[in-house]
Amino acid sequence: MSLTAIVLVLISTFMHAGWNFFGKKTSPTLAFFFLTMVAGAVIFSPFVILHGALILAFNQEILILLLLTGLCQSIYLWGLAEAYKAGDMSIAYPIARSSPLIIVGISTFVLGQQQAVSLQAVIGMVLIVLGCLFIPLPSFNEFKLTNYRNRTTFFALVAAFATAGYSLVDNKATQLMRALTDASGNPIASPSDVALLYVTLQSAFAVIWMIWFVIITQKQRRECAELIRNQWQAALFTGGLMLGTYSLVILSMAFVDNVSYVVAFRQLSIPLGVLFAVIGFGESLKGPKILGVLMTFVGLIAVALG
Repeated sequence: MSLTAIVLVLISTFMHAGWNFFGKKTSPTLAFFFLTMVAGAVIFSPFVILHGALILAFNQEILILLLLTGLCQSIYLWGLAEAYKAGDMSIAYPIARSSPLIIVGISTFVLGQQQAVSLQAVIGMVLIVLGCLFIPLPSFNEFKLTNYRNRTTFFALVAAFATAGYSLVDNKATQLMRALTDASGNPIASPSDVALLYVTLQSAFAVIWMIWFVIITQKQRRECAELIRNQWQAALFTGGLMLGTYSLVILSMAFVDNVSYVVAFRQLSIPLGVLFAVIGFGESLKGPKILGVLMTFVGLIAVALG
Protein backbone atom coordinates (compact mmCIF):
# COMPACT_ATOMS: atom_id res chain seq x y z
CA MET A 1 0.00 0.00 0.00
CA SER A 2 1.22 3.47 -0.85
CA LEU A 3 1.29 6.21 1.78
CA THR A 4 -1.65 7.89 0.02
CA ALA A 5 -3.75 4.72 0.28
CA ILE A 6 -2.87 4.29 3.95
CA VAL A 7 -3.85 7.89 4.76
CA LEU A 8 -7.14 7.61 2.84
CA VAL A 9 -8.12 4.32 4.51
CA LEU A 10 -7.14 5.63 7.95
CA ILE A 11 -9.36 8.66 7.44
CA SER A 12 -12.20 6.39 6.28
CA THR A 13 -11.90 4.18 9.39
CA PHE A 14 -12.17 7.23 11.65
CA MET A 15 -15.17 8.39 9.62
CA HIS A 16 -16.93 5.02 9.84
CA ALA A 17 -16.47 4.75 13.59
CA GLY A 18 -17.32 8.46 13.80
CA TRP A 19 -20.71 8.32 12.07
CA ASN A 20 -21.70 5.39 14.29
CA PHE A 21 -20.63 7.39 17.35
CA PHE A 22 -22.57 10.47 16.26
CA GLY A 23 -25.59 8.34 15.38
CA LYS A 24 -25.75 6.87 18.87
CA LYS A 25 -24.95 10.16 20.57
CA THR A 26 -27.41 12.31 18.62
CA SER A 27 -30.48 10.09 18.33
CA PRO A 28 -30.24 6.32 17.78
CA THR A 29 -33.59 6.14 15.99
CA LEU A 30 -34.82 5.08 12.59
CA ALA A 31 -36.00 8.67 12.00
CA PHE A 32 -32.48 10.03 12.49
CA PHE A 33 -30.86 7.49 10.18
CA PHE A 34 -33.60 8.21 7.63
CA LEU A 35 -32.54 11.87 7.65
CA THR A 36 -28.87 10.88 7.29
CA MET A 37 -29.77 8.85 4.19
CA VAL A 38 -31.66 11.82 2.75
CA ALA A 39 -28.71 14.10 3.52
CA GLY A 40 -26.18 11.68 2.02
CA ALA A 41 -28.21 11.22 -1.16
CA VAL A 42 -28.54 15.01 -1.57
CA ILE A 43 -24.83 15.67 -0.93
CA PHE A 44 -23.74 13.03 -3.44
CA SER A 45 -26.49 13.75 -6.00
CA PRO A 46 -23.98 15.35 -8.46
CA PHE A 47 -22.77 11.80 -9.21
CA VAL A 48 -26.27 11.01 -10.51
CA ILE A 49 -26.21 14.06 -12.79
CA LEU A 50 -22.70 13.32 -14.05
CA HIS A 51 -23.56 9.72 -14.95
CA GLY A 52 -27.01 10.09 -16.45
CA ALA A 53 -25.99 7.97 -19.46
CA LEU A 54 -25.16 5.04 -17.17
CA ILE A 55 -28.49 5.33 -15.35
CA LEU A 56 -30.41 5.41 -18.64
CA ALA A 57 -28.69 2.14 -19.60
CA PHE A 58 -29.96 0.31 -16.48
CA ASN A 59 -32.00 -2.81 -17.17
CA GLN A 60 -34.78 -4.29 -15.05
CA GLU A 61 -32.41 -6.57 -13.13
CA ILE A 62 -30.28 -3.66 -11.94
CA LEU A 63 -33.36 -1.73 -10.80
CA ILE A 64 -34.64 -4.76 -8.85
CA LEU A 65 -31.22 -5.14 -7.20
CA LEU A 66 -31.26 -1.44 -6.27
CA LEU A 67 -34.64 -1.93 -4.62
CA LEU A 68 -33.27 -4.94 -2.72
CA THR A 69 -30.14 -3.14 -1.55
CA GLY A 70 -32.27 -0.20 -0.41
CA LEU A 71 -34.44 -2.55 1.63
CA CYS A 72 -31.40 -4.25 3.18
CA GLN A 73 -29.83 -0.87 3.96
CA SER A 74 -33.06 0.21 5.65
CA ILE A 75 -33.17 -2.93 7.81
CA TYR A 76 -29.47 -2.48 8.62
CA LEU A 77 -29.98 1.06 9.88
CA TRP A 78 -33.10 0.04 11.81
CA GLY A 79 -31.19 -2.79 13.49
CA LEU A 80 -28.27 -0.50 14.26
CA ALA A 81 -30.57 2.16 15.74
CA GLU A 82 -32.35 -0.36 17.97
CA ALA A 83 -29.05 -1.94 19.08
CA TYR A 84 -27.60 1.45 20.03
CA LYS A 85 -30.82 2.44 21.76
CA ALA A 86 -30.80 -0.77 23.83
CA GLY A 87 -27.17 -0.96 24.92
CA ASP A 88 -23.48 -0.25 24.47
CA MET A 89 -21.96 0.75 21.16
CA SER A 90 -18.79 -1.10 22.20
CA ILE A 91 -20.82 -4.33 22.05
CA ALA A 92 -23.14 -3.63 19.12
CA TYR A 93 -20.59 -2.06 16.75
CA PRO A 94 -18.04 -4.93 16.63
CA ILE A 95 -20.80 -7.55 16.27
CA ALA A 96 -22.63 -5.67 13.52
CA ARG A 97 -19.34 -4.86 11.73
CA SER A 98 -17.80 -8.33 11.80
CA SER A 99 -20.69 -10.82 11.73
CA PRO A 100 -21.66 -10.20 8.07
CA LEU A 101 -18.43 -11.87 7.00
CA ILE A 102 -19.52 -15.06 8.75
CA ILE A 103 -22.94 -14.93 7.09
CA VAL A 104 -21.42 -14.39 3.65
CA GLY A 105 -18.97 -17.21 4.34
CA ILE A 106 -21.77 -19.60 5.30
CA SER A 107 -23.72 -18.68 2.17
CA THR A 108 -20.60 -19.44 0.12
CA PHE A 109 -20.53 -22.99 1.48
CA VAL A 110 -24.29 -23.40 1.01
CA LEU A 111 -23.94 -22.34 -2.64
CA GLY A 112 -21.20 -24.93 -3.15
CA GLN A 113 -18.40 -22.42 -3.64
CA GLN A 114 -16.26 -23.55 -0.71
CA GLN A 115 -13.23 -24.06 -2.97
CA ALA A 116 -13.00 -20.25 -3.13
CA VAL A 117 -12.47 -20.06 0.65
CA SER A 118 -8.92 -20.64 1.89
CA LEU A 119 -7.91 -22.32 5.15
CA GLN A 120 -6.68 -18.95 6.43
CA ALA A 121 -10.11 -17.44 5.77
CA VAL A 122 -11.82 -20.30 7.62
CA ILE A 123 -9.50 -19.80 10.62
CA GLY A 124 -10.29 -16.08 10.47
CA MET A 125 -14.03 -16.78 10.53
CA VAL A 126 -13.61 -19.02 13.58
CA LEU A 127 -11.71 -16.22 15.34
CA ILE A 128 -14.51 -13.78 14.48
CA VAL A 129 -17.17 -16.10 15.93
CA LEU A 130 -15.17 -16.63 19.12
CA GLY A 131 -14.47 -12.90 19.38
CA CYS A 132 -18.17 -12.08 19.06
CA LEU A 133 -18.90 -14.58 21.85
CA PHE A 134 -16.46 -12.82 24.20
CA ILE A 135 -17.49 -9.21 23.47
CA PRO A 136 -20.82 -9.17 25.43
CA LEU A 137 -19.41 -10.96 28.52
CA PRO A 138 -18.96 -8.95 31.75
CA SER A 139 -16.29 -11.45 32.92
CA PHE A 140 -14.57 -14.61 31.66
CA ASN A 141 -16.49 -16.92 34.02
CA GLU A 142 -19.94 -15.72 32.94
CA PHE A 143 -20.62 -17.73 29.79
CA LYS A 144 -24.39 -17.55 30.22
CA LEU A 145 -27.14 -17.48 27.62
CA THR A 146 -28.60 -14.39 29.28
CA ASN A 147 -25.54 -12.38 28.19
CA TYR A 148 -26.54 -12.99 24.56
CA ARG A 149 -30.34 -12.97 24.86
CA ASN A 150 -30.78 -9.22 24.89
CA ARG A 151 -31.92 -6.49 22.51
CA THR A 152 -28.41 -5.14 21.88
CA THR A 153 -27.04 -8.44 20.58
CA PHE A 154 -30.24 -9.35 18.75
CA PHE A 155 -30.49 -6.09 16.80
CA ALA A 156 -26.73 -6.01 16.15
CA LEU A 157 -27.23 -9.40 14.46
CA VAL A 158 -30.23 -8.03 12.54
CA ALA A 159 -27.91 -5.28 11.27
CA ALA A 160 -25.28 -7.90 10.44
CA PHE A 161 -27.68 -10.06 8.42
CA ALA A 162 -28.88 -6.99 6.54
CA THR A 163 -25.27 -5.98 5.83
CA ALA A 164 -24.56 -9.45 4.46
CA GLY A 165 -27.69 -9.13 2.33
CA TYR A 166 -26.79 -5.82 0.72
CA SER A 167 -23.15 -6.92 0.31
CA LEU A 168 -24.24 -9.88 -1.82
CA VAL A 169 -26.71 -7.72 -3.78
CA ASP A 170 -24.16 -4.92 -4.26
CA ASN A 171 -21.58 -7.30 -5.68
CA LYS A 172 -24.01 -8.53 -8.32
CA ALA A 173 -25.43 -5.08 -9.13
CA THR A 174 -22.06 -3.38 -9.58
CA GLN A 175 -20.88 -6.26 -11.80
CA LEU A 176 -23.87 -5.66 -14.07
CA MET A 177 -23.28 -1.89 -14.05
CA ARG A 178 -19.61 -2.26 -14.97
CA ALA A 179 -20.61 -4.52 -17.87
CA LEU A 180 -22.83 -1.86 -19.48
CA THR A 181 -21.30 -0.49 -22.67
CA ASP A 182 -21.97 2.29 -25.17
CA ALA A 183 -22.63 1.91 -28.91
CA SER A 184 -18.90 1.43 -29.52
CA GLY A 185 -18.66 -1.40 -27.02
CA ASN A 186 -16.71 0.64 -24.45
CA PRO A 187 -17.68 0.68 -20.74
CA ILE A 188 -20.00 3.60 -20.03
CA ALA A 189 -18.27 4.38 -16.72
CA SER A 190 -15.08 3.43 -14.88
CA PRO A 191 -15.24 1.03 -11.91
CA SER A 192 -14.65 3.88 -9.42
CA ASP A 193 -17.40 5.98 -11.01
CA VAL A 194 -19.75 2.99 -10.88
CA ALA A 195 -19.01 2.50 -7.18
CA LEU A 196 -19.55 6.16 -6.29
CA LEU A 197 -22.78 6.33 -8.29
CA TYR A 198 -23.95 3.08 -6.76
CA VAL A 199 -23.48 4.18 -3.16
CA THR A 200 -25.47 7.35 -3.97
CA LEU A 201 -28.30 5.34 -5.54
CA GLN A 202 -28.22 2.88 -2.63
CA SER A 203 -28.92 5.77 -0.26
CA ALA A 204 -31.70 7.09 -2.50
CA PHE A 205 -33.40 3.69 -2.68
CA ALA A 206 -33.00 3.27 1.09
CA VAL A 207 -34.89 6.55 1.47
CA ILE A 208 -37.72 5.14 -0.68
CA TRP A 209 -38.14 2.24 1.77
CA MET A 210 -37.46 4.15 4.98
CA ILE A 211 -39.94 6.91 4.30
CA TRP A 212 -42.75 4.36 4.67
CA PHE A 213 -41.27 3.06 7.94
CA VAL A 214 -41.02 6.62 9.27
CA ILE A 215 -44.49 7.91 8.32
CA ILE A 216 -46.38 4.75 9.34
CA THR A 217 -46.71 5.79 13.00
CA GLN A 218 -47.38 9.11 14.69
CA LYS A 219 -44.38 8.61 17.00
CA GLN A 220 -41.95 8.26 14.09
CA ARG A 221 -43.44 11.27 12.32
CA ARG A 222 -43.14 13.34 15.49
CA GLU A 223 -39.53 12.24 16.03
CA CYS A 224 -38.65 13.07 12.43
CA ALA A 225 -40.24 16.53 12.63
CA GLU A 226 -38.40 17.28 15.87
CA LEU A 227 -35.07 16.10 14.41
CA ILE A 228 -35.57 18.31 11.34
CA ARG A 229 -36.13 21.31 13.61
CA ASN A 230 -33.33 20.65 16.10
CA GLN A 231 -30.82 18.15 14.70
CA TRP A 232 -30.73 18.67 10.93
CA GLN A 233 -27.07 19.77 11.11
CA ALA A 234 -26.12 16.50 12.86
CA ALA A 235 -28.06 14.49 10.28
CA LEU A 236 -26.34 16.34 7.43
CA PHE A 237 -22.92 15.80 9.00
CA THR A 238 -23.54 12.11 9.73
CA GLY A 239 -24.93 11.49 6.24
CA GLY A 240 -21.86 13.10 4.69
CA LEU A 241 -19.63 10.91 6.84
CA MET A 242 -21.51 7.74 5.90
CA LEU A 243 -21.20 8.16 2.15
CA GLY A 244 -17.82 9.89 2.37
CA THR A 245 -16.40 6.84 4.14
CA TYR A 246 -17.13 4.57 1.21
CA SER A 247 -15.96 7.19 -1.29
CA LEU A 248 -12.54 7.34 0.35
CA VAL A 249 -12.30 3.55 0.33
CA ILE A 250 -13.06 3.49 -3.41
CA LEU A 251 -10.50 6.22 -4.02
CA SER A 252 -7.82 4.42 -1.99
CA MET A 253 -8.15 1.34 -4.20
CA ALA A 254 -6.58 3.32 -7.03
CA PHE A 255 -3.34 3.52 -5.04
CA VAL A 256 -2.82 -0.18 -4.22
CA ASP A 257 -1.81 -3.27 -6.18
CA ASN A 258 -4.05 -5.58 -4.14
CA VAL A 259 -7.42 -4.28 -2.88
CA SER A 260 -7.52 -6.96 -0.15
CA TYR A 261 -5.04 -4.82 1.79
CA VAL A 262 -7.56 -1.99 1.78
CA VAL A 263 -10.26 -4.37 3.06
CA ALA A 264 -7.94 -5.60 5.81
CA PHE A 265 -6.76 -2.14 6.82
CA ARG A 266 -10.37 -0.92 7.10
CA GLN A 267 -10.92 -3.25 10.06
CA LEU A 268 -9.11 -0.71 12.23
CA SER A 269 -12.56 0.87 12.54
CA ILE A 270 -13.57 -1.87 15.03
CA PRO A 271 -11.06 -1.03 17.80
CA LEU A 272 -11.57 2.66 16.96
CA GLY A 273 -15.34 2.31 17.38
CA VAL A 274 -14.89 0.62 20.74
CA LEU A 275 -12.41 3.32 21.78
CA PHE A 276 -14.86 6.08 20.80
CA ALA A 277 -17.58 4.38 22.85
CA VAL A 278 -15.36 3.94 25.91
CA ILE A 279 -14.10 7.54 25.83
CA GLY A 280 -17.26 9.25 24.57
CA PHE A 281 -19.91 7.30 26.49
CA GLY A 282 -17.89 5.97 29.42
CA GLU A 283 -18.68 2.35 28.48
CA SER A 284 -16.80 -0.42 30.29
CA LEU A 285 -13.67 -1.99 28.82
CA LYS A 286 -13.22 -5.30 30.59
CA GLY A 287 -11.03 -8.30 29.76
CA PRO A 288 -13.56 -10.30 27.68
CA LYS A 289 -14.42 -7.28 25.55
CA ILE A 290 -10.75 -6.47 24.89
CA LEU A 291 -9.99 -10.09 23.97
CA GLY A 292 -13.12 -10.35 21.83
CA VAL A 293 -12.34 -7.18 19.88
CA LEU A 294 -8.73 -8.30 19.30
CA MET A 295 -9.81 -11.77 18.12
CA THR A 296 -12.42 -10.26 15.81
CA PHE A 297 -9.90 -7.77 14.42
CA VAL A 298 -7.28 -10.46 13.73
CA GLY A 299 -9.94 -12.76 12.25
CA LEU A 300 -11.17 -10.07 9.87
CA ILE A 301 -7.65 -9.35 8.66
CA ALA A 302 -7.04 -13.08 8.14
CA VAL A 303 -10.19 -13.36 6.03
CA ALA A 304 -9.40 -10.21 4.04
CA LEU A 305 -5.89 -11.41 3.20
CA GLY A 306 -6.88 -15.08 2.82
